Amino acid sequence: MFTLEVNAKSKDARHHPKITAYVDSLNSKAARLIRRDAGSAFTLLTEAELLATEYKYDKGLAIVYLNQAEVLSQRGYSQRALELYYRSMQLSMHNKDIYNVARAEQHISSIKRKGGSLAEAGILLQRTLSIFTRLNKPVDMVNILLRLGLLRTDQKQYDDARHYYDQAFQLSKKIAYSFGEKKSYYDRALLLKTLNKPDSAIYYLNKALHIDTITKDDYGMALSYIELSRIYINLKQYNKAKPYARLAYAKADSVAALPLVKTATELLLYVSKEALDKDAIIEWQDQLLILDNTISEREKRESTNFIDALRMQEDQQLKSQQRISEVEKQTRKQDSLLLVYTALLLAGSAVVITLAYNFRKAKKYSANLNAKNSHIEQQNQKLEEDSELKSKLISIMSHDLRKPLANTQSIIQLVNMDLLSPEEFKDLFKQLEDQYARVMALTDNLLFWIKGQVSGAPVELAKVPMQQLADSVIEEQKIPLTEKEITISNRLTPGFVWLNETEMLRIVLRNLLSNAVKFTPAGGIIEIYGSNTASETSITVKDTGIGMSPQAIERINDESYYTTKGTQNEEGSGFGLMLIRDLVKKHNGKLTIESTQGQGSAFTISFPPSVFIKA
Repeated sequence: MFTLEVNAKSKDARHHPKITAYVDSLNSKAARLIRRDAGSAFTLLTEAELLATEYKYDKGLAIVYLNQAEVLSQRGYSQRALELYYRSMQLSMHNKDIYNVARAEQHISSIKRKGGSLAEAGILLQRTLSIFTRLNKPVDMVNILLRLGLLRTDQKQYDDARHYYDQAFQLSKKIAYSFGEKKSYYDRALLLKTLNKPDSAIYYLNKALHIDTITKDDYGMALSYIELSRIYINLKQYNKAKPYARLAYAKADSVAALPLVKTATELLLYVSKEALDKDAIIEWQDQLLILDNTISEREKRESTNFIDALRMQEDQQLKSQQRISEVEKQTRKQDSLLLVYTALLLAGSAVVITLAYNFRKAKKYSANLNAKNSHIEQQNQKLEEDSELKSKLISIMSHDLRKPLANTQSIIQLVNMDLLSPEEFKDLFKQLEDQYARVMALTDNLLFWIKGQVSGAPVELAKVPMQQLADSVIEEQKIPLTEKEITISNRLTPGFVWLNETEMLRIVLRNLLSNAVKFTPAGGIIEIYGSNTASETSITVKDTGIGMSPQAIERINDESYYTTKGTQNEEGSGFGLMLIRDLVKKHNGKLTIESTQGQGSAFTISFPPSVFIKA
């Protein structure tokens, strides 16, 4: 006779107070990071989610979902955020945690309000207010009353809005909640501004400023100064608007609130234009361009961190799912052994039947598990691709197209105001011409890439004489080649013909040549030549430029965003190399980079030998 020992360690949250405390600390730390660093916050929440799930800590998991949803909502993923809010609400309802049910509904109401479902948002807020009142949560009650005031303002029910602001103020005063008191003043001021009552709006903004000064809330002060400047601009009292805009700039800068710094800069630029102050216009326009660059870089960095955090979460969830599957397999194994043991005691014939049944069941389970894992991997891959695509598009369209256009608008305004000397006019006109060329090239690249990403149309192949195509691309670069006195040599022969997509090859060659011109100093040399072997056919664009570091090449090969200024401070979007990689890869080719710092670079695109057509 033998015995079967099953060793199962309990992973109930009630038996692990240190784990639950750690999950709570991760939630608190992430909540403080959400506004400043979404990627880091999401990384902490992923760890908290895995622990809370493993140890069945449902209350902690519900709060994890609340915080994750806030991150996703902040990044623009409203639908995914809604799903997590509902999931959090269901967990809290299961645990009879009414407080966190109300918190979830409070956030859901914000998404509904932003989406235009004002009536539904109002129902959720009233229900949430009732719960907080019953639980005696006065701070939460104040915040809901303020949200109701904003909602009624959106609905143009201004008397009701004032009523909610009064209630919020009175309750804040009673419980000494300074933020609620200040916010009731500030929101009331915005309402009065909407109603075209500037004097009253100014009065309440100054009341809000007084509280922010006492509590040393520089961010709050920046908001109030911005609104005061806007009111005086509307009243055309620019001598009063300007100092408030400067105060807003200083306070926002002190807390690194770049969007508010940008708003204050835009107000100062507007006031300078109204005053026809040429020096101030140039100063604030330059500052605005610097801010655009800084904000764009931060957005790119945060988008990358956020995508990395999402990818890490998906990977860990997949591993967790696989671990759970392994545990289920072990449990099933043990169950099968128990069944066999019982069957041996009963009868030999029953053993055969039991084993056959378990085998079929295990086989079916394994097939289902494999199908689920495959589905999860496909979903993860699609989510990753969608996130990266969205990040690329937003980054490029919001910054790399907007920046030169904004600068162009400023140049045109300076010309229209007739504030320029002939020499300044000539210099700015040259800048305008350069920016126009960059925008056109970037737009062509962007449209061609988007078409390839979303159209799904079959590739149209044609016989492409590469020497002729290279000559046409060189002609496009004639002006920068002449200005930098660069010697260019097209060594492709008339018989070098490829069977490929003409426009794709034109885009690739244009970007490679533009890149070579950008990083080749005056008097340099650029060569274009081809090669055809039994294993591949290729074209190389080689320059005698400044070259690249191994780290820069590694970033490009890792398909990371990469851009830097050229030898004459030429600007680029960093999109060209991304586009080349995507296009060449789509056509079964590859991009190879060879470079030595200080000596130059060689960019080679190569395809299978079947692309080459023998003359």
